[in-house]
Amino acid sequence: MNLKRGFTLIELLAVIIILAIVALIATPIILDVVEDARKSAGLSEANMIYSGINNYCATEDVKYQLDNNYTRICTSSMTKENVPTMVNLGNAEVLEIEYSDKLTWLKVESNGHTYSLQDNAMVEGDLEKPEAKYAVGDLLKVQVSDSETQNIYVLEVNGDEIVGILDRNLPGGTVAWISIRDYSSAGGNWASDSDEVKNQNLYEFGPITALAAMNERTSSWNKVTKKYLPEAEEILKLTEYYKELESSGETSNWESKYFTDFYGFLQSNESVMNCSSGSECREAIIAAGGEKYILPEWAAINLETTGDSNAGKGYWTKTPANLSVVSIPDLAWDVHDVGALSYGFAVSL
Repeated sequence: MNLKRGFTLIELLAVIIILAIVALIATPIILDVVEDARKSAGLSEANMIYSGINNYCATEDVKYQLDNNYTRICTSSMTKENVPTMVNLGNAEVLEIEYSDKLTWLKVESNGHTYSLQDNAMVEGDLEKPEAKYAVGDLLKVQVSDSETQNIYVLEVNGDEIVGILDRNLPGGTVAWISIRDYSSAGGNWASDSDEVKNQNLYEFGPITALAAMNERTSSWNKVTKKYLPEAEEILKLTEYYKELESSGETSNWESKYFTDFYGFLQSNESVMNCSSGSECREAIIAAGGEKYILPEWAAINLETTGDSNAGKGYWTKTPANLSVVSIPDLAWDVHDVGALSYGFAVSL
């Protein structure tokens, strides 16, 4: 008799155990593949949101240039609630967002994972927003009002506060440091005051006319904490010459030193004295070895006009001239169009 032999119980148990072992090995691998796919899809979605916001803001910039009345979303007031208007979020959620002149911070949750902006790309992880780091001379687009931005170069960083200088003069025409009318209104008498009294009054009154014009032309700038004319020494600190004074401990006498050294340098170089324009003179000064006396180009770039033919090339500081240095009572420090400090007539009609 020929009987077909089946599996014994022990053999069946062995097969079941083997299958169980295979299942234990395979299941985590399969789950890891699924999870990696979820992470990859989430990262892709986060990057699409990042790109979408940037593209939307770039389009807004063009629209604003064509129409200054266009109301923009891409401002420093942007919140995460604005994002659905700009880009399709799908199943993702924007957790945090920050915008200045560009998208500086973004955190997105997608597929159960968190992604953060790092080095201009989204990466996996719930990262902390990095502290903003700006250097002197960096150009920032600053939201000065609800509907207006200005390009500003960084002069100084004090914690969360940035002190900067505009990249060009404001339109509206040139103004006096202080007009004779404002001098008289402040209590002086230009016709009868002695030179010593005039000089003392200029220090006391300050650049009344220039400050009034600045405040009028920036009256809508409600997002700027403080507006002021810079001190002459504050501007001179941007030169290599001032650094030499610091190393030799002579900064307290900077007016006399700068006046003597720089103007002596100019008079001893014929090529500089014969130049005919600000840019030509700047090049001549550099060629003659006087680069240390002048400001970096970015600090003088605001000497460009704004399309207003009366805007002028130069800007006032708030520092009147030291009478003991120049012996003339109606001068104040300004920035000349070569990018150097110079004396300008402070008082005019």
